[in-house]
Amino acid sequence: MKKKIGVISVLVLCLTFVSIMYLKKDKKSDEKVDDVYYKSVVFKDSDNDLIPISVNFHSEVELEEEIRNKIDLMKSDEMIQYGLYPVISKDLEVQSVNLKDHVLTVSFNDQLVAYQDAMDILEALTYVMTDYDDVERVNLQINEKNVSYIPNSTIPLSSLTKSLGLNNFEETSAFLHQTVPVMVYHQKTIEQYSYYVPTTMRVDENEPLTKQVQTILSYVQSKIHLLDAKLDNGVLTVDLDSNILLDNEKIDQTLEDLIVLSLSSLKDVKDVEIKINGEDVRTKQSSQIEYNYIKM
Repeated sequence: MKKKIGVISVLVLCLTFVSIMYLKKDKKSDEKVDDVYYKSVVFKDSDNDLIPISVNFHSEVELEEEIRNKIDLMKSDEMIQYGLYPVISKDLEVQSVNLKDHVLTVSFNDQLVAYQDAMDILEALTYVMTDYDDVERVNLQINEKNVSYIPNSTIPLSSLTKSLGLNNFEETSAFLHQTVPVMVYHQKTIEQYSYYVPTTMRVDENEPLTKQVQTILSYVQSKIHLLDAKLDNGVLTVDLDSNILLDNEKIDQTLEDLIVLSLSSLKDVKDVEIKINGEDVRTKQSSQIEYNYIKM
């Protein structure tokens, strides 16, 4: 009997050991799955178009460290093999980072005023620094002091928001006060790599929704013909002509992504539904659209 009890005890211990090892292995598998933390940085191509890139930073760190890591990456030459060049000079240094009341204040050295293309640097910095839910506005300083403007730009450094966008070619005009900015995407091939490139354009929010949507779609692709558009509880439903369907009666995946990304920048739009001949032709959720990802 004692021998039998001893055997049972050994079996229990073995099972317990195996269970512990399995749990550890399973936990490591979970850690590998959770080792994903995508954030955006910005580079430029040979045409000086600003290209947002998604990079896996693997884990979240303190905000100041993350901002510094982003700036260091954007100063590097690591993306040249992909046809992308740094927007930021290697001499630009972050002095301090502070977030208070949803305003992110970042102080740089005086190299911030050394840029000939001031609009590019302001757009790139604002884009990556507003890539946080807690950040509504960015305030840039030089040597810990507030500065209103930098040379070659009329954009106030104390009030930079996500609405500045990328590749925004309209700085000042009466038209700005009558319109709202939207990000419209197109596809561009650079050094054999394909990228989704945004351009900031403006639409008149006083115009009918259908007019606003058609204006955006015409920039995405000229042959897209809008039949109707409705916005209900944050979901924008667009009825499109069937001329954009492929031979298999499906919409091209890239075209779908470009339509959804572009229309999602309209005010109050949280998701986009695409219908053709009364049928939903979306193939994936908006949250699943990952673009311009570069593995480092």
